[in-house]
Amino acid sequence: MHRIAALITATLLAGQSTEALPLTPTGNPHPVPAYCPFIQTKFLPFYNSGNQKWNDAPTLSITVNGLPLIATMDTGSTGIVIDSKYGFNTTYLQKNCEIGYVFYSSSHWLQEGYWCTTDVDVGGVVTSALALIRTNEVCCPKFSESVDGNRCKIREKACVCKGTCTSTADQSALTRRILEEDEEISKIEARQSTTAAVGKAYMGVGFARGNPPSHNLFMNIKSIDGVPVAASKFRTGYVINSTGVWLGITKANTAGFSAVKLNLREGNADNRDWGEPPCDVQINDGSWVTGTFLADTGIPNAYVRGDVAHKEGNDITIRIPEPSNPFGEVKFVSVPKAKAGTIGTENPMQPTWVGVRSIPGVNAGRKFYNGYDLYFDGDGGYFGLRKKSI
Repeated sequence: MHRIAALITATLLAGQSTEALPLTPTGNPHPVPAYCPFIQTKFLPFYNSGNQKWNDAPTLSITVNGLPLIATMDTGSTGIVIDSKYGFNTTYLQKNCEIGYVFYSSSHWLQEGYWCTTDVDVGGVVTSALALIRTNEVCCPKFSESVDGNRCKIREKACVCKGTCTSTADQSALTRRILEEDEEISKIEARQSTTAAVGKAYMGVGFARGNPPSHNLFMNIKSIDGVPVAASKFRTGYVINSTGVWLGITKANTAGFSAVKLNLREGNADNRDWGEPPCDVQINDGSWVTGTFLADTGIPNAYVRGDVAHKEGNDITIRIPEPSNPFGEVKFVSVPKAKAGTIGTENPMQPTWVGVRSIPGVNAGRKFYNGYDLYFDGDGGYFGLRKKSI
């Protein structure tokens, strides 16, 4: 896990039902559940709704403490980090919140702050989640919780963590720097812009990304347009398409989808802490390798691990949830980072470049959404896809 939190919290259950639903009686071998009873939902258009080709990460308008912000919506992480300058008093934080941090182990940035349950208004949808209220961000490549506690004791220049130092002495402070799939440069820069630019935030709404559902704004919705959500009418989850996101699963917004049941994560303390969906990966004409699937809106590239190490020009095929009877399939070619954005550009689902994932399977990146809409049922544990006409 690349995000290490100092506070382990109990899950904040919003009261929604997690009872198993009957499946929709269709000829689809991967039917979605029957969501007929659920009618509370709202569509939130992306702030950058002109981003039809998923060149950029999607953003949403949110309000924190009465202050309007623009939040990047990242399905590749869980949790929101809010800068304390957005209406949070230091004295209040010290008295009412738990000292904590978030450490990005692959990039070595440490977010210092306090864990607070915080209300956020996302376009009229009021949600409450455990947020890190950030008081400082420091480059801390030698950070160790057992030694340092919640704060960095040996700080380095920002260029050390950014990898831009020109001084050998400075760069030697970081002897090993590996960027993994949830810490690509684009994400680091987007997150750091929240401290420099007024009105920005970075919001992780993914599942199976380390933090529990209590950290996920989309899993802890309290009301929609002033009306409290009711267990009999509201189904926790979301549907992502090219122009925005539906919060609240219904029969209408899941029409045309196929779905697979998810398993709970091992050692979970929450009956809504679901694991990633299954997939199979093939490199050229090699063997199918079973792994897990992620469509990460936070990155334009992809990460793949199959039976062999892929090389430039290799054909990569991913089928979801399994190869013999998939409801989702994506094909692209392997592109080295040095040639990002120059190969396979005629394919709308082609990532800018393709790295090696740390575990079997694929992080397909946000270009995947050029071919499919995606839905996640957070109460019942279903993951679904709906193919687009491209």
